[in-house]
Amino acid sequence: MGDIRILSENVVNQIAAGEVVERAASVLKELVENALDAGAKRIQIVVKGQGRELIQVVDDGCGMSRGDLHLAFERHATSKLSRAEDLQAVSTLGFRGEALPSIASVSYVEVRSCTGSTGKGTMLRLEGGTITHEEPVAAPRGTSISVHSLFFNTPARARFLKSGATELAHIVRIFRQYALAYPEISWNFAHDETLEYSLPSSSLLIRLEDLLGAGFSGKVLPLDLTLNGIKIGGVIGKTELNKKSRGDQYFFLNRRPIQSTLLHSAVKAAMREQLEDGEWPFYIVQLYILPADVDVNVHPAKLEVRFADEKLVHAALYRAVRAVLPSQIIQEPMAQQAFSASPGRQESGADGIAEANMGLPGMTAPEFAFSAIPTDDAGASTAAEWKDRSGQDTLYRPTIFQVHGRYLISQIRSGIAVIDQHAAHERILYEKAQRSFSERMFNSQQLLFPILLELEPEEDAIYLELHDDLEKFGFQIREFGVRTYSIEAVPAGLKRVSEARIIHEMITEYQEFRRAQFQARDALAASFACKAAIRTGDSLTAEEMTALVDELFATKFPLTCPHGRPTVIHIKLSELDRRFKRTE
Repeated sequence: MGDIRILSENVVNQIAAGEVVERAASVLKELVENALDAGAKRIQIVVKGQGRELIQVVDDGCGMSRGDLHLAFERHATSKLSRAEDLQAVSTLGFRGEALPSIASVSYVEVRSCTGSTGKGTMLRLEGGTITHEEPVAAPRGTSISVHSLFFNTPARARFLKSGATELAHIVRIFRQYALAYPEISWNFAHDETLEYSLPSSSLLIRLEDLLGAGFSGKVLPLDLTLNGIKIGGVIGKTELNKKSRGDQYFFLNRRPIQSTLLHSAVKAAMREQLEDGEWPFYIVQLYILPADVDVNVHPAKLEVRFADEKLVHAALYRAVRAVLPSQIIQEPMAQQAFSASPGRQESGADGIAEANMGLPGMTAPEFAFSAIPTDDAGASTAAEWKDRSGQDTLYRPTIFQVHGRYLISQIRSGIAVIDQHAAHERILYEKAQRSFSERMFNSQQLLFPILLELEPEEDAIYLELHDDLEKFGFQIREFGVRTYSIEAVPAGLKRVSEARIIHEMITEYQEFRRAQFQARDALAASFACKAAIRTGDSLTAEEMTALVDELFATKFPLTCPHGRPTVIHIKLSELDRRFKRTE
């Protein structure tokens, strides 16, 4: 170990950049926040090469003088704080004075700024954090800052960037966050010389239409509640916007985008009757709380916060969401409803497992919990027994029953097999999709009328990466216009009704699997399997049920779906005998 030494300012800035500048989207976030703090009414964003080549933000805010322009690139220089007490009531988006020097230390930067209406401003150029050129320039009021060749001097950081589509998706999400948080501001967003968005000043509902499509405002419910000094606005989506993957959830605290498991749990609890297992709702939640009652100085990127009274915030948001849900869907959970065939049925307690009163005086069945059933040998024994069963004469093969449109139940030699139809079909399709990359596994089914598919910029970038492999799954999709495509054929046997929606959902799910460190083709196969599989509520014929289970136990790994959830539970006959206290 060498001698201890003080690091140079440039090295310190590069270390700080590791916390603040994770990717191009991080740069955009910091520059946009500076523009908003400057009071901009119009913000223009230009991105090239998914942010690797250029990120430019132009605003019409208050601008900076020559002296302030120099100070802006010094560490911990800020106009937003002057004393420690100010941290207790931060009202601006930025306040640390770290962003600009951190960004400049890993890129080439050119900034032009003017404070007044004279048209006379200052231009600086920096290379790796060092000012290399300065001159007076003609400029309108406001600031224009261009960041070129991000991570040019830190190649190790550049290697950790994801694919171009992924990086662009992060950039567009940042843009959307602030465009939704500040609908009264005009925004332009261009990528590689194409103007992707031109958003005039508007309301939140109109901004939703501009960003997410005509008619979108009719699919949401507005939030409006003030309770104990907490004001809550925004919207929540109706059930038609629920998805099996996250991505359409936005929290804004005093207009600052944040992440919060506390707030999400409040929304999810309030919407419990509207959500199936694993579903995520759409929401934009705007909270306004006194700055003194929240600590934003927790995370380098200011994404996490601490509330002075978490229970109060949770309760307020829960009430705000419950207040706007249609009365017809506010009902008791199914576990609390009586079964018509068992009038004496009651809830057993904390674990939610019911006890059934069989209708006879003094006779109450003992608690029956699947968690108590031995399942450690479910895979090998159930698969082997099913294969033995499959070899039997059709007339003597036990019937498979479908229950609640979700599970398949059948007798096997040692007991009962309970199969999750969606998870089972996912496993089958996942392995078929993996094999389809090297051999033909799917046939195409031509559509009577082609379906129009319109994609957002970040979706389009990912779709272009996946197009060739989607054709191997049986999709036939042709270009129809700018980010618009015509779906002409789909995989044969696809049960889903909306062909366009399945592509949107696959792209979203693909991103989720990539975030979970799946390889690209594995992620695509898993997203296809998840979205193309039969769903809860799909009715199956006896032949379809038999074929499904036969195919499941013919896969390499029949025990789990690609998400890792079990596909089958094995209940032994001996366990049933024990539960019913049979001694034979």
